[in-house]
Amino acid sequence: MKKLLTAGVALLSVATLAACSGKTASESSSKDSKASSSKVEKSSTSESKSSSSSKSATSSVDIPEIVLLTDDEIDNAKTLGDMKTIYGKMIDNYTKYLKEIGDKIPASGKEAYNKQVDAGIQSMETARKAFNESLSSLGSDDTVVPEQPRAQFAQQIKSARDIAQKALEGAYQSIAPLLSSSAE
Repeated sequence: MKKLLTAGVALLSVATLAACSGKTASESSSKDSKASSSKVEKSSTSESKSSSSSKSATSSVDIPEIVLLTDDEIDNAKTLGDMKTIYGKMIDNYTKYLKEIGDKIPASGKEAYNKQVDAGIQSMETARKAFNESLSSLGSDDTVVPEQPRAQFAQQIKSARDIAQKALEGAYQSIAPLLSSSAE
């Protein structure tokens, strides 16, 4: 069971990272010229300021505090059901932020954005279903997972969460120039 769970968690983290990083790469590539100026601005401000103050210094877009999952939520996942819940919550929260970003995009870019995001969301839902089925094959939702695979799951989900949060922050920053130019 331990080896199967470890392999399943490793596969999950790869799928999650691919879904998160693939989607944001396609989002930012469609806005390359505008996004690159935002990244340059962030780079220059982050050298002289802390990372938390550089977020608000770069744009007129309010970048919300992005919380997909807390460390405590992840660390408290002890059963197969807990792991399903944690992974599902991360996908749900990521989707919520993607939709918030889409709401801020000017009408001229909404169709392209929604097309990219919808494909990514569908991919994440497919990964969620496969993950849940994989865990269900190991036992009932109240099955307690041994410490080693649980620790591996926690580390992998934290890494995926951090990458997803950074991608969302970058997406919020990349739309700042679009919003300021549409307001003029």
